[in-house]
Amino acid sequence: MPFAERRGRSLARVAGDAGADALLVLSATRAALWLEGREWPWHAGMGELRLRRLLEGEGAARATADGFLAAAMLRPGEAVLDATLGMGADALVASAAVGAEGRVVGVEASPALAALVAEGLRRHGSDAARRVEVLRGDANEILSSLPERSFDLVTFDPMFRHAREGGPALHLVRRLADARPLAPETVARARRVARRAVLVKDGAPGWDLARLGLVPLPSARGANRLYARIDAR
Repeated sequence: MPFAERRGRSLARVAGDAGADALLVLSATRAALWLEGREWPWHAGMGELRLRRLLEGEGAARATADGFLAAAMLRPGEAVLDATLGMGADALVASAAVGAEGRVVGVEASPALAALVAEGLRRHGSDAARRVEVLRGDANEILSSLPERSFDLVTFDPMFRHAREGGPALHLVRRLADARPLAPETVARARRVARRAVLVKDGAPGWDLARLGLVPLPSARGANRLYARIDAR
């Protein structure tokens, strides 16, 4: 992307002078997206709290309290492909779970989201964030290009059929992310790439899991997020 120094100008002026519809706004400690007259800073949202809980200790007890980690069953040193990166919360937590010997790659179809999350993670204070690799592209195409059994776990968190209540970050994801439903062919490609399992998240009551013929894992009564884990073999 072209670079422009701000030099005290308003972001609207910077965009106008550059003939740009949007700006990626970077400082030493912060990344934000300026879009439609509003600035959207990157933040991991609940991923920040989940990361802190995991890093503060209590080991397996903390991991099982996190729905994603309990369903993913991640082990130190594993390689994870997050095929629907979004704002990167699950990728951030996964990176902490697999540790420095592991690997987490996040795929995001939206160029703007991919750039925002990559720069936000780079400026985060944790080693786990800086270890996440961000790829911009279509998950289906990337999965097709990867060797068989090249990641231990492949995860999907597609856009839920009905919008959830959430903060500004979720609104931005709804605005920019790929809203197409997860296709059976994409899941099949993920099974080819995964060594251990494929994990699919859905909102309650799990209509998209049912559409894909997947059975959700047992969950707490009233849970608003459901997971299905598919054996890669």
